[in-house]
Amino acid sequence: MKPMLSVFPLALALSACGGSGSDSEPVPPTPTPTSTFFSLAVSDAPVDEAQAVVVYFDEVELISSEGNQRFSVTDESGNPRKVDLLSVQGSAFESIVSATEIPLGTYSQLRVSVTDASYIEMNEGTFPLKVPSGELKLDGFTALPNVQAAYTLEFDLRKSLVDPVGQQVIFLKPRGVRLVANSEVGVLEGTVASSLIEDASCADKVDPLVGNAVYLYAGKDLAFDNLGDDADSPADANEVSPYSMAAVTFDEATSTYRYQVGYVGAGDYTLAFTCRADLDMPETDEGLDDGFVLMQAKETAVSAGQTTVLDFP
Repeated sequence: MKPMLSVFPLALALSACGGSGSDSEPVPPTPTPTSTFFSLAVSDAPVDEAQAVVVYFDEVELISSEGNQRFSVTDESGNPRKVDLLSVQGSAFESIVSATEIPLGTYSQLRVSVTDASYIEMNEGTFPLKVPSGELKLDGFTALPNVQAAYTLEFDLRKSLVDPVGQQVIFLKPRGVRLVANSEVGVLEGTVASSLIEDASCADKVDPLVGNAVYLYAGKDLAFDNLGDDADSPADANEVSPYSMAAVTFDEATSTYRYQVGYVGAGDYTLAFTCRADLDMPETDEGLDDGFVLMQAKETAVSAGQTTVLDFP
C-alpha cells in the first residue's frame, strides 16, 4: 500500500521561498491627483414686477496664471443656453456646466459671458437685459485634490438689476450675484401664519398675495430697529442690509404660506417677515414713512448640506 503524500509541506516551502510572489513585489504608490471636476449651476432670489428674466449664457471662463479654462454653454442645438431666472428660485437650479475635468490650482476669477439676446419682461413691457462688458466677473476659487469644484451662481435680482433713467434697457450687474460652493451651503424654509399675511398693516394692498417676503440677515443678536431694506447705501450707518430674501407664496396643496431661501452659507442668521416688500425699491432706502415695515424677526443657524425649518407663527 502506497503512503499518502501531504501537500502541506510543499505549500509551506513555496511560501517560505517567495514562490507566490505576493511578498516580494513592491506596492506601487498611489498617484497624486492633478485634476478635479468643475460644475456650475444658476439659481435666483425673486424680484418684484417681473414676469420673466431671460438670460442667454454662452461661455464660462476660469482665469488662472497657469492657463485659462473655457467652457462653451449651449443648448441641444448648439445655441447659447437660455435660462429664465424666475424659474429657478429657492433651492431650484439649472446646470450650465456639467462635471468637467480641470487642473488643480488657484483660479483668480470666474467669468460668465451673457449675450445681447437676454431680456426682461415687466409690467411696463419687454426690455433688453444688458451686462456691462458682456460678462459677469466674480471672485474665483482654489481647485483642491479629491474635492469636486461644484458651484452655483446665486442671483439676487433685487440687487443686480438696475433701471437707468432715460434708457430703454435694464442692466444686470454682478453686485447681486454670489458664487457659492455647493458643499458649504444649506437651505432655509418654513411657513408664515395667515394672521401675519392678513394683518391690519397689510389691509390696503390691492392683492393680498403680493409683497409678502422674508428678509435674511447675516448674524444674530441684531437690533430689530437696525434691520433694513436692500438699499445699496443705507441712510442710517447702523442699518444692516439683507443677505438675501425670499418671496412668501401660497401653497394650495397644504393651504399654507411658505418661503424658501436656497444656497445659504453655513452660519447664524436673523430672518424678518414683511407684508410690504412691494414698497421696497432696490436702490432707495425705505422705512416707516414709506409704509415699509418688518413685522416679526427670528434667529436660526444654517448647517452645510442641511435644510433648516423656521416658521413665523
